[in-house]
Amino acid sequence: MSALASTVVDLANAAYPAPDVTTVAQQTEVSTGGLRTWIEDNIVFTILVVIACVILTGGLRGNLSKVFTVGGLTLVGLAYLGIATSESAANGIGNWALGLFGIDV
Repeated sequence: MSALASTVVDLANAAYPAPDVTTVAQQTEVSTGGLRTWIEDNIVFTILVVIACVILTGGLRGNLSKVFTVGGLTLVGLAYLGIATSESAANGIGNWALGLFGIDV
């Protein structure tokens, strides 16, 4: 039985040889620029609309503490997103933070 299995495996390998690894490997550079742009264009607007609805609903119900909490956290999140998506802003914040320790870059 094992001789038959070995013969079948040999015939399969002869008919369909293993692919060359160099032809399977990716030849292009991988980046996240397209994903970042898509998130900025689509997701951010949707999140802002949802947050606006939560703030308006909280304001209508008279729950001002929730309104201020959601509004404040939204501003922090948008500031973080703005810094994360802008290379010059990230460099500026990094230089400022290093300047607090007396390191000039």
